[in-house]
Amino acid sequence: MKKWWVGAVCGLMGTCQAYDGLSSELAHVAGGALLAGAVTRYYSESEDRAWIGFAVSSAGIVLSESYQISKGAKRSSAYLDMASHIAGAAWGAWWMDRYGLVPVIGRQSVGLVVWRQF
Repeated sequence: MKKWWVGAVCGLMGTCQAYDGLSSELAHVAGGALLAGAVTRYYSESEDRAWIGFAVSSAGIVLSESYQISKGAKRSSAYLDMASHIAGAAWGAWWMDRYGLVPVIGRQSVGLVVWRQF
């Protein structure tokens, strides 16, 4: 069922129209946050998982919007979309790293072990 819904959504995306209004930019923020959070979750064992999530999400939108600019899209709209998506990616990667996942224990980590015999 999920594959059917994904196929239907992708098929309808060609008819979508964007503009430079608040709801369009909030959609870019949400998309950036979701993508960065998902990538951060995927690399949950890495110490740099938040940076990886942010970088992958940001690189994706920069490549996508650069392609749109090369095809004749309005530069100011593309830059606004990039900025909105990157802001969302920063928030999504930070939130997932801080609150969605358990801390990663690394070489620079300090911990306390409490042991009590019963």
